[in-house]
Amino acid sequence: MPLIGVLAALATVTLWGCNFVAVKFAVSDVPPFFVTAMRFALLTILLFPFLRVPKRMMKDIVQYALIMGVGHFSIMFYAIQFLDISTTGIVLQLGTPFVVLLAWLMLGEKFGIWRMAGMASAFIGIVVLIGVPTVGVDVFSLLVLVVAAFMWAYGSIRAKQIVGISPFSLIAWMALIVAPVTLGLSWVFEVDQVERLMVADMRFWASLAYMTLASSIAGYGLWYYLLNNYEVTAVAPFNLLVPLIAVGCGITIMGDELTMTKLIGGAMILGGVCLITVRQIIVSRREKIHAATHGTAT
Repeated sequence: MPLIGVLAALATVTLWGCNFVAVKFAVSDVPPFFVTAMRFALLTILLFPFLRVPKRMMKDIVQYALIMGVGHFSIMFYAIQFLDISTTGIVLQLGTPFVVLLAWLMLGEKFGIWRMAGMASAFIGIVVLIGVPTVGVDVFSLLVLVVAAFMWAYGSIRAKQIVGISPFSLIAWMALIVAPVTLGLSWVFEVDQVERLMVADMRFWASLAYMTLASSIAGYGLWYYLLNNYEVTAVAPFNLLVPLIAVGCGITIMGDELTMTKLIGGAMILGGVCLITVRQIIVSRREKIHAATHGTAT
């Protein structure tokens, strides 16, 4: 990958890693479902030109929107209220082993001993984080975050089944669908949304702008640029930097405490994710070499 690609990848993961700080600030000032509704409403306005009418895909798009927008983002925003961003950034990496598991169950994809070992390491890591009393985290919120990671994985699988629509069009439709749904959830489960919004300071508005413009539009714009111009196996490993950046932001900006339990559990989760990712890269390269060799031979 040339230098411009490396810089774009580093910019992307930095935007996403720092986004945890923005989310934490936002949901500290305004209830999380209401924040989710505001974020997606703003995205709908900004991405309105991409709202082209999809052909015969509306059912799939609605399902994807509810899975990702409500099942992932809204409950992740809820959980981060009660967790530090270091733990949040690490636990959400469980999405990778969940993707492997769901690909096996839903798409019939196979995985070998190495990916099984990676999955086992990641899931044991979350047990360490949940099961040790001295970890000092809200166990219920941690479990909610695990569900958010699972929903991200499920949404990723569903996205693979939606063809013929551009990434920004898919995000625009998700935003349009999710904004009113999460607003409804806010009115049912939350109180004092408007009052807290009216007294929110510039930190909240800056966080909302960052989540929408930097993380969603700039971050995903750069990511799609990378995927369209370089091999996935060259781009994917950079995503492993996101939790490391989140941990760094948590320690330096939020004052998160990095306990031994978090180090052990986090290392097991990230180690398992790394093993799955690296193994996927090796397998992809072998398949490419085999295809090239087979094509030459024939």
